Amino acid sequence: MKKRFDIIVIGAGAGGLVVAIGGAKAGKKVLLIEKGAYGGDCTNYGCIPSKSLIASANQAHALSRCQELGIESSPFSFDATGVLDRVRKIISEVRMREDASTLNSFGVETLDGAALFQDGQTLSVGSERVRGRDIVIATGSYPVIPNIPGLEGTPFLTNETVFDLKKIPKSIIFIGGGPIGCELAQAFARLGSSVTLVVRKPYIMNREDADARQVVMERFQKEGINLLMECTTERIFYENSFEVEVRGKAVQRLQAEQLFIGAGRRPHIQELNLAAAGVKFSEEGVQTDAYGRTSNKHIWAVGDAAGPPFFTHYAENQGRTVLKNLLLPFYFKKSRQPIPRCTFTDPEVASIGVMESECDRSKVAIYTVPFKEVDRNITSGRTEGFVKIITKKWSSQILGATIVGPRAGEMLMQISTAMLAKMPLRKFSNLMHPYPIESLAIRKAADKWLTQTILPKFRK
Repeated sequence: MKKRFDIIVIGAGAGGLVVAIGGAKAGKKVLLIEKGAYGGDCTNYGCIPSKSLIASANQAHALSRCQELGIESSPFSFDATGVLDRVRKIISEVRMREDASTLNSFGVETLDGAALFQDGQTLSVGSERVRGRDIVIATGSYPVIPNIPGLEGTPFLTNETVFDLKKIPKSIIFIGGGPIGCELAQAFARLGSSVTLVVRKPYIMNREDADARQVVMERFQKEGINLLMECTTERIFYENSFEVEVRGKAVQRLQAEQLFIGAGRRPHIQELNLAAAGVKFSEEGVQTDAYGRTSNKHIWAVGDAAGPPFFTHYAENQGRTVLKNLLLPFYFKKSRQPIPRCTFTDPEVASIGVMESECDRSKVAIYTVPFKEVDRNITSGRTEGFVKIITKKWSSQILGATIVGPRAGEMLMQISTAMLAKMPLRKFSNLMHPYPIESLAIRKAADKWLTQTILPKFRK
């Protein structure tokens, strides 16, 4: 006999948990299947551990800034032995709110193991078979391992294993200049590691604004991170430590205690036997329509399984849409609002909507306010970075923004909210900000619209 459920969710990450818990609270009979750790990538290998590590790293770095702020200090050192233990403790604490017993208390049944489609509504999990009126695929993604000679069989690190380290390594090489690699490279450098970052392109964080990338690269160099740009990794040698052969303008060999691979991610869908369920998919992920539904009307997909961009907040947002579509008699489309993103380097890089490089300069206006013009940043000694807002030329309707600064992710939400509400930039001129805060840079951008657009007409 197959056990039958109203909703079966495959994967206990951000998107899957939203659907499972929401469905159970609405009175549906829900089963959640998870083959790994509950909480998904974000809780176990991504957002939670990385931001915990970054918090410790930033505190250690703050000790080195005393003289910049007028404080004479005695020579100091720190012992980062307990940092990784703290990270693992935080993972456990967060996971306790998302584990099987917690889900059971909400009315969600759980089943541990790998799910395999038998047909469009039936799954096998080991020796058990279950049937769902609707099935939601929320299986997340996994790190891509490049085909580098000598890499296979070595104890290299990815975001799924780096937090298992027993201690901060004396030296570490990062291959890949994406958000994960950049965040962790700076964090380990601040915690005492000698760090080299090897990047194929002439810059890091290739999806971000060019000016933003430059600010972060300058910060990395100032902090002693060795940036090797426009370099390819030719071969890996390992015998108790790593030796990495890279080719740029010349061939050189790098040595380090640890090696981190940050070469991107892929949807985790290959083992589901989707063909048996009549679900169309590609290497980029499961194909879904505007409502989150796959080519099989009984099967839905959310988060990384449905393809990029791979953001926890995007997965959760998709999960909310699919949940409504499972519960209500009419369908909602997935949100079309621009997706905000933030890379948690120091300074942070937060962006939304279009970038300057994507714009027709004849049709847009770009308002940039450097933080060296903002009083709060001057007082805190953090004047690197800027706010850059792109609008339609006359109406000042916001099309996109990039913020580079210590709390850029928090600041971005003013812009994101304005874009959702279709509030033009000029309205910020009337918005009262407490003084002095960093977000005054956004009002200053609005003032620039005023001085460049309206005031010249008075002069005429």
